[in-house]
Amino acid sequence: MTAAETASGSDEDEGAGVTAPEQAERSDGAVALFRIRDFRRYWFASASFGVGIWAYITAMGWTALELTDSPFAVSLVNVVYFMPMFLFAVPAGVLADVVDRRRLAMVSRAISAVVAGALGLMAGAGHLTYGWLLVVSFIIGASIVSELSARQAYVAQIVPSTMISNAFALTAFQGGIARVVGPLIGGWTIARWGDAGGYWFFAMTSVVFVWFFYRISVSGQPPKREGRARFRNELISGFSYLQGDRNAASVVATSVLCGAVGWVYLAMMPMVARDVLGGDSVVLGILGMAVGLGSVPSSIYLSTRRRNGGEGRLYVGGLFLWATGIAGFGLAQTQTQAVVMLFLSGIGFTAHTVLAQTLIIKLVPADFHGRVLGLLGLTWGANIVGTLTAGALAETLGVGTVVVASACVIVLVTGTVLTFNRNLVRV
Repeated sequence: MTAAETASGSDEDEGAGVTAPEQAERSDGAVALFRIRDFRRYWFASASFGVGIWAYITAMGWTALELTDSPFAVSLVNVVYFMPMFLFAVPAGVLADVVDRRRLAMVSRAISAVVAGALGLMAGAGHLTYGWLLVVSFIIGASIVSELSARQAYVAQIVPSTMISNAFALTAFQGGIARVVGPLIGGWTIARWGDAGGYWFFAMTSVVFVWFFYRISVSGQPPKREGRARFRNELISGFSYLQGDRNAASVVATSVLCGAVGWVYLAMMPMVARDVLGGDSVVLGILGMAVGLGSVPSSIYLSTRRRNGGEGRLYVGGLFLWATGIAGFGLAQTQTQAVVMLFLSGIGFTAHTVLAQTLIIKLVPADFHGRVLGLLGLTWGANIVGTLTAGALAETLGVGTVVVASACVIVLVTGTVLTFNRNLVRV
């Protein structure tokens, strides 16, 4: 039985014997995807986790600022959170091509629920120190990177191949909603119950994720390949494949290099909220919400887009729009200006992120999906370099200056890659 047939469950066209995925494949747009029962469960699981992790990130940054009152210390906790993504993204990609992807995601989220709950208890009891915040942030980051590539590759096992782009865009749509709701909940729970509220909320949403994934019927086993190699050779094979695929290599290289500075404006956001805009944790939540709101229009467009092709051009355009929004945020002096610029950055960020994943799935053979998506996952891990550097520079140059500089790096990287591979915009 195929994954599509399994995914359909009892969702059949009455009297016609047509499965839900087959109906979806014959239709267009995001609505058709929700005819697939297992995709609905996947989507709601991802949505619950997305809301929770953004509440956690909001609480993490605010706690670090309260405990240290230092831009560098706030940057450092973000660096520690992303450190596992730098260290383990590639091995996790290999793991995604070897183990059951569904079970891996469930185990990772269960771990994050336990750890976040413990962090909430420490915060509630008044025993949370900056050192413990660093330790727990590293563990949470490791739990995420361990299953991220597997979860992304799992989409291709749930939905028809012709709807991969729509599925990623629809997943990004819930990610945009999560970035609206999550920071607001994080800011509100901090104001209402202290820092512990954000951590407990994340623990709860992690449990919800596990419940939805448990109910998915599609097997998480990766596609079978003849004679699996040793782990080290599997690891190397992902890099070897990219050497022969210039377009896929360009997507990975651009995303990773831009990702090196892509978190700077978010890491600096607590300082902007308090020191530039004169706000509190609620204002911080509003700024995070603005990025999420920007994610909504681009994800809606991509999830309902019927035309095949042109992903490369949209990918590059998203990068430039993302940089424009970041630069504007760095220059903003009022809350309105900051919200508008963050809205633009959200549009660009979602567009280039969704299209990077889509291009990899389309360009790369199925049995390499996990490994190449693992390399793409370095997009998040690479930002430890830029974020740590920006935190140190912000102590002397100011927060706004380093945010604008990060936007300039994104433009420079994208332009340089296009110089070497003009065909990227025609993919």
